[in-house]
Amino acid sequence: MPSTQELDVAAPSARLEKQRLHLIDVGPLFGSAGGEGGEAARGAVIAQIRKACRETGFFYIHNTCISDDLIGATLEQMQRFFSLDDSDPAKRCALNKLSAGGTGWGPMFEEPAYQPGTVAHLESFDMSPPMEWIGDEGVAASLGIYPNLWPGLPGFKTVAEIYYLSARELSEALFEALAEAMGLPRAYFRNKATRKAPSTMRFLNYPGRAVTSDRSNVGIAAHTDFEFFTLMYQTAPGLGLTDINGQWCDAPANVGQFTVILGDMMERLTNGEFPATGHRVGITPWQRYSIILFNALDGDCEVAPLPEFTSEERPARYAATTQSRHIEEELKRAEEFRESERIS
Repeated sequence: MPSTQELDVAAPSARLEKQRLHLIDVGPLFGSAGGEGGEAARGAVIAQIRKACRETGFFYIHNTCISDDLIGATLEQMQRFFSLDDSDPAKRCALNKLSAGGTGWGPMFEEPAYQPGTVAHLESFDMSPPMEWIGDEGVAASLGIYPNLWPGLPGFKTVAEIYYLSARELSEALFEALAEAMGLPRAYFRNKATRKAPSTMRFLNYPGRAVTSDRSNVGIAAHTDFEFFTLMYQTAPGLGLTDINGQWCDAPANVGQFTVILGDMMERLTNGEFPATGHRVGITPWQRYSIILFNALDGDCEVAPLPEFTSEERPARYAATTQSRHIEEELKRAEEFRESERIS
């Protein structure tokens, strides 16, 4: 699997064949006795996740702890927020004043460029974990966690926080399932992804616009995510994903289904055996909303290939780093791409 820098950004996408679309019912992951169907059903889910990670590199899930009503309420709040004029005080009070990272509103064209010569056409709202989970803002900042900025919209904060907590609950179950899928103890990754983890949630608005042949204009350029895995809900097609062979395919968007893609930390810990999923969003004539939770490890967690995935024949391919250091380095690189585009 190529790195972000090596992704074939110009390659066209193919339609994802139905037999390669891993749609997994994760209901058995919830509950003290293995959820629906007990431990046997849980084991079947883990086997499906393992198969998907090895054969495709991403998968879809349904029957989660996030209700359709909560998804609908969250999308309604997103529509209220993104429909505001950029000059509206209710929107501007949530303006993210940091060039990269941070929380709050990111206006159109302010997204860092993940490939040279590209301009992202999206508007964002970013949310960190609750500050009370950390307590000290200085400690939080050192871990890549910042105080949340909220728009002046009644109900927005409440719904966003409820969705965030529900998505974290779902993600904790996936952390456990992914560990077991790799032959590790169930709590192995969950213990490295505590409330100190800089797991950011993003609301993204991709406005519909005319499709052109100009490859510099993208929804968001090809990249891999910097964290362990990403949980995504999308309202319309437009997402492209790479499979484990680096081939691009169009990802479907279905009601009630979430996309799970693997991140850089997964690739590093498994020494490339479970590679990060390259992805991009093209320009589409329709509007598209996406709700994303980037599931990070703790900011100060050291990340290097695990002994289970290295040997004399397969030496470590990655130097040790930390989650926060990796995010900082990748955001800095993306900012440099954006600044070079502004100068040119």
